[in-house]
Amino acid sequence: MTESTEIETKKDKIKYQVPEYNPQHILSPEFQGTSNYEVGVADMVKQKAEELEKLQQNPEAKSFQIKQAQEDLKKLETLYENYNMGMNVFRTAKGGRDKIHD
Repeated sequence: MTESTEIETKKDKIKYQVPEYNPQHILSPEFQGTSNYEVGVADMVKQKAEELEKLQQNPEAKSFQIKQAQEDLKKLETLYENYNMGMNVFRTAKGGRDKIHD
């Protein structure tokens, strides 16, 4: 088993205990209660997924182009997931800053 498959296996076993983010007060509807970074990366993920689908359907597409698009999509998805999960920890924390106000 290679190191990357070991890491993937460990990743699949991890269960995150962060509650789902359910925004109550949304200041900018275009961000749906998230950040402009998350919306931007999500848009890039969608664009890259569409690009990959077109490449896979194109018989003239080179295998390296498809592989590069797959890697790019995976990187973007990872960026989104890491940022979103990290932010959700702070978004859902209750009472975390209470000590500062004392």
